[in-house]
Amino acid sequence: MPKKMAIPIRMEKQLLGRLAEGARRTPLNQRELLRRTLRLRLREVIEAEAIRPASRLTTVNPWPRGALARAYRRANNGWDCIEASAAAAPGQPD
Repeated sequence: MPKKMAIPIRMEKQLLGRLAEGARRTPLNQRELLRRTLRLRLREVIEAEAIRPASRLTTVNPWPRGALARAYRRANNGWDCIEASAAAAPGQPD
C-alpha cells in the first residue's frame, strides 16, 4: 500500500460547492472525489500549464558559431579608419 500524506489546501467556496454537489450525485465522498479527479486529470493539467521553451520569433536561421565575432572584428577595423579620418578633419561639422 502506498504511503499516504495529508496536504492542507485552501479552496474557494465555488469549488467546495462543486465538491459537495459531486458527493451528493455520486457514491463518493468529497475526499475520494478529489483524489479520483487528481488521479484522472492531473497529468493533463500539468501538460497544459507546463512552461515551454520560448519559440523563435523569426524564420531567419541564427548565425553559425564564430561568425558574429568575425563580423564585429571586421566592423571594428573599419570604425578605426572612420575615427582617424574624423579626428584629422578640420573644424566643426555643419
